[in-house]
Amino acid sequence: MDFPQSGQGPRRKFSGQLRYVIIFCVLFSMGGCSSKRVETSSALPAAVQETAVQPEERQACETQTLRHREFDYSSLLTRDNDYFTTSTLEHGQDTSLSEGLDDIEPVPSIKDIVLAQYEDWHGVRYRTGGTDYRGVDCSGLVQAIFRDAFEVELPRTSREQANLGEAVKQSDIQPGDLVYFIDRGRNHVGVAVNEYEFLHASRKKGVILSKFDKYWKPRLKRVRRILDETEIVVPRPNGG
Repeated sequence: MDFPQSGQGPRRKFSGQLRYVIIFCVLFSMGGCSSKRVETSSALPAAVQETAVQPEERQACETQTLRHREFDYSSLLTRDNDYFTTSTLEHGQDTSLSEGLDDIEPVPSIKDIVLAQYEDWHGVRYRTGGTDYRGVDCSGLVQAIFRDAFEVELPRTSREQANLGEAVKQSDIQPGDLVYFIDRGRNHVGVAVNEYEFLHASRKKGVILSKFDKYWKPRLKRVRRILDETEIVVPRPNGG
């Protein structure tokens, strides 16, 4: 072997061998790292897959739960809406009916009409043969009330009026019934307001309301019914 004078020959050969060893180690190290990386990368997908699957499953469960709740709420809201809609319709129908009823004037009862006639005639003095507000007798008052309030024409005298309509027991007196008395030997007639009172023209007090008291009840001889409570009564303007 020839050695140069500078003494660099053997060192250059040794350095070349060392270079190959270093390259080999580097390649070996890189190979080991790559294998670890492969193993790590092969191991990571499973963990990542499990980690990825869990949120999806959780999201699916939450979605099912939310859908279930939404279904319940929607069904409740549907029932509520149906209820309120029905209530609104019913309320609307009631309102329309009530508005229609407000336009219809209530039909007064016979009792109300007789009392209204009393308010109109109250205080008018008694006058034999009278038929107006200047003075009226008992049969004239009854004739005017039935003509003006009930559109029923009655005969002029109490004797003739006593034969009209249907006979009624004293215990069954109703508003509008004609009541006939014998008062001090004279025929007397009035109109029942109810089972306790009647409207008539008194000789002493004029047009008044009297009770079927101990004076008048023994003198009551006949009750006649001309009006029917079930019939529609249309009042007319008052007049004497």
